[in-house]
Parts: sequence; C-alpha cells; structure tokens
Amino acid sequence: LLVHSCNDVARCLARDTAGDIDSFARLMNEKARSLGAINSNFLNPNGLPMPGQYSTARDLSLIAKAAYANPTIRSIVSLPNLVFRYADGHTREFDNTNKVLRRLPYCNGMKTGYTDAAGHCLISSGARPGRDVIAVVLGDNKPHVWSDSAALLSWALQI
Repeated sequence: LLVHSCNDVARCLARDTAGDIDSFARLMNEKARSLGAINSNFLNPNGLPMPGQYSTARDLSLIAKAAYANPTIRSIVSLPNLVFRYADGHTREFDNTNKVLRRLPYCNGMKTGYTDAAGHCLISSGARPGRDVIAVVLGDNKPHVWSDSAALLSWALQI
C-alpha cells in the first residue's frame, strides 16, 4: 500500500485490524487527533470519496510527519519498486507511483493519491544533511503534481 495503491487491500487490513471499516475509521480519527490533525474526518481506510470525509494539507502533513518518524514506513516509502513474493514462489513487481522519488536525489519518499474529487495529490518527503521536510500538494493536475512537489521540496530544503 505504501509503494503502490491497492484500495481493496486497505479495506481488508482495516477489517482485520478493527473488525469493520467503521471501527477502523474511528481508530484513524483518534490517531489523527492525537497528532494534532483536528480538521480531518476519515470514514474509510483508502481515502476514496465519501460524504463527510475530509482533510486538510496541514493535517495530512502532521500525519505524514508521524509516518516519516517510523523507520519501517520511512524505508518502505523510499523504495523505487517492491518485489512481492507469493507463497507459491511466483513474484510480482510494483513500481512506486511517486515520480519525484525517481527524479530528485533528495526526495526520499511518501505517497501519491488520486480521485476525481481531489485531483492528483502527492505527499513527498525530502532530506539533506540536518534537514528533513514534507511537502503536500493537493488538487493538482497530473503533469504539474510532480513539478509542483519538486519545487516545494527544493524550496523547503533551500536547494
């Protein structure tokens, strides 16, 4: 899920974790509030549009900051691709959908998103010695989400 979106898997993991989607959404909202993300209301684990579900760039940056602090998540979102090995031995390769990760050496990950309602979205992270940053771009169009995210990272890292 962190390298390549898979909405059905997000729903399965939510049910396995909390028993049902609504219970998982409550857990998501509790965690978001604990991180200071007070202007969000999550209703599903995959971010697909639902009436009453919303967030802000600031809230998403707070959630991303917490994810970035987790070494396991941080290492996964930095992968350009991931090879998944099934129990029977066959494999499937998933490419990271974050094109900024492949284009800029100082970009070290995060996550893409898209819906008709939200447009193209990218939370990206970058680092240089002594400085880590997170950039959030929401509601962009496809060609510009990459360049806008790259420009924000470059500006924030003073490159």
